[in-house]
Amino acid sequence: MIRRRSDREQLVRIGDREFLTRGLDQSFWTDAFHNSMSISWPAFFAGYALYFLTMNLLFALLFWLGGDAIANARPGSLLDLFFFSIETLATVGYGDMHPQTLYGHSIATLEIFIGMSTLAVFTGLIFARFSRPRARVIFADCLTLARHDGRPTLMARFVNARRSSVNEARAEIWMVYSDATVEGVGYRRFRQLALKQARNPIFAFSWMLFHVVDENSPIFGKGAEELEAMDAFFVVNFVGLDDVSGQNVHVRKSYAWRDIKMGEIFADILILGEDRVPRIDYRQLNVTEPQDAGAED
Repeated sequence: MIRRRSDREQLVRIGDREFLTRGLDQSFWTDAFHNSMSISWPAFFAGYALYFLTMNLLFALLFWLGGDAIANARPGSLLDLFFFSIETLATVGYGDMHPQTLYGHSIATLEIFIGMSTLAVFTGLIFARFSRPRARVIFADCLTLARHDGRPTLMARFVNARRSSVNEARAEIWMVYSDATVEGVGYRRFRQLALKQARNPIFAFSWMLFHVVDENSPIFGKGAEELEAMDAFFVVNFVGLDDVSGQNVHVRKSYAWRDIKMGEIFADILILGEDRVPRIDYRQLNVTEPQDAGAED
């Protein structure tokens, strides 16, 4: 999402982080299709409504300049011409008003052409927005760092919010942090964290990712202060094949270094009832507990 701050400065949001950019002309029309696909539904329909009203007002003024170009319209009534423009642009044509001069027919022809073209464009955009596959994956609000199988492990958890499964699912965790070269030039590094299990053949309910913090890990031996100094944050990427649409779905979640809960583990989300039927409690998604307390239970 890009929101303009000034002529020279723009606020760009990538995941949960914000950056200020300068020197790039980034208006809505420089990438109209991408912006039309990425804005929210309320903003999309609000923009469409604004275009619809503006276009009809413009053509109403053009009809008004033609004098008595429209039959049965009250003389000098811009409101009648506005509603006639709506009927023409929408190709409704109730029959009460109609062009009666060459000028009126010419403007009506132009409006019908623009109206049909506009309808085709917005129909395509609406279909593209509705048909675009989206994964309903809900990520936990934090990461945890504690011992798992006797080794310090960074853990991430997310759940499938749909009743259908995601096949051939893959996940990865990236660490992004600031570093400097030997020459003292600062830049951002990207390190993929090795996972114990990065693939899931059938992602139906919940999934835990485990990264063992050993000598090969970029966070080995680093605490909160070191991660803060590195301005580190972590990105969890998920991709899979939606079982219903048959299309790939992508989703990601970013975490700042302060979102890591040291020495805590996620509470169990799978509960086995007295009837021996497994139950998934999605309310436990963000619940963590000290590792010692989990061991005592």
